[in-house]
Amino acid sequence: MKWTILMSCAGLAACTTSTDPADGGFFNGVSGIATGTYQDQIDATEAQVAASQARNANLAAQIRGSESELARLKVAIVNQRNALGSTDAATSNRINAVLVSQPTGSTDAARLAALQKSIADARALSQDLAKLAG
Repeated sequence: MKWTILMSCAGLAACTTSTDPADGGFFNGVSGIATGTYQDQIDATEAQVAASQARNANLAAQIRGSESELARLKVAIVNQRNALGSTDAATSNRINAVLVSQPTGSTDAARLAALQKSIADARALSQDLAKLAG
């Protein structure tokens, strides 16, 4: 009896035209279940979801780290500005631009890129202020 069922399933599997569950049909369904094709597709999709979640978590951690770095640089710039006293108008404008910047982006990747640019601007300003201080 088991041999007859196995042979019937094998015969039905030979009649399949697609491995996509969305195509439907009784024979495709039996074949997909019997051969493990459906489970393979489920496993592949779950692996893709896990990889996406890992990338998102990594990106979120990079954003948090960049936000912290920018905040630290802004504090350093305020301290440098206070130590210098007065500066020329162009330098004052650069300082104000860096201190009020709020990097944004429509996606996490765009936000991270904006944060990295702001950090680069803040580092350059901090180095210039250090040179002015002598």
